[in-house]
Amino acid sequence: MYKLAGLILAAGAGRRMGGGLGGKLLLPYRGEPLVVHVARKALAVCDPVVAVTGCNAEAVAQVLREQAPGLRFAHAPDWRAGQARSLRAGLESLEGDMAADIAGVLVFLSDQPLVRMETLETLAASFRDHPEDFVAPRYRGKRGNPVCIPRAWFARVMALDGDVGARPLLDHPDARLRLVDVDDCGVLRDVDTVEDYHALMNCRESVVIQEAQPALRD
Repeated sequence: MYKLAGLILAAGAGRRMGGGLGGKLLLPYRGEPLVVHVARKALAVCDPVVAVTGCNAEAVAQVLREQAPGLRFAHAPDWRAGQARSLRAGLESLEGDMAADIAGVLVFLSDQPLVRMETLETLAASFRDHPEDFVAPRYRGKRGNPVCIPRAWFARVMALDGDVGARPLLDHPDARLRLVDVDDCGVLRDVDTVEDYHALMNCRESVVIQEAQPALRD
């Protein structure tokens, strides 16, 4: 059985929320911080799971240790340089596991608490059936997150730089991208702004999302 590791990107400052203090991941949603919802779901479908911290690292790590035990942690000291540095830090932390049967990683955005467990299970199953492919969810024709990255592409992910994450690789001519249709608008919904947070607190999971969010972005 191929193993699918998980990376939770929890390093950003959340500047679009205002203040630039990196506190958005600790905002409450249904009685728990946003990032805890993501972490618990990641632990349910992936092994191991690494949370990559950066801004506000101590506070984020403390909450996750207390409320989502079982996580590993990696710190991206250069997190200000963009999401690619977080991906690199996460993959480097898994290097000791590479002799085992890890076939890829499922990359979670830490501000997407609405993604359903059945969606994650579907993505994981699709990846295990096709471990050489990138796998991403698609809702009503729009690509979302999280995204599975095959192990064969790890070196190219680690060579990336800037704030684009692994998105350029999905469009590489050699990449095989498998899109999985899901009935889950949560794959498009992240919390970037105060307005996003208010909408999250006042809506149901079934709300239709009008605008797609680029895959693998902070």
